[in-house]
Amino acid sequence: MSLESFFPFTPDYMSWEDWNGNLIMFYGEEPIPALLEVEWKTVAASVGQLATFLNYPVPDPQLFENWQDWANDFTQIVNGPTS
Repeated sequence: MSLESFFPFTPDYMSWEDWNGNLIMFYGEEPIPALLEVEWKTVAASVGQLATFLNYPVPDPQLFENWQDWANDFTQIVNGPTS
């Protein structure tokens, strides 16, 4: 059975700029900031406060060392199981 992803981008093999840009493009109706990679935790924290994601347990960025790990968890939570 094929599942359609709610957020079809994963951080694997992407730069922060690409991933953040895809997030902004896909959820353009939400005020997602476009910030430099050093400020990824600000973007991640703001995503958790957006109406689109209020029903999801968006992970706390403070618990992560890097944006890729946070973004992978975020994507899995939003998309649900892949099989």
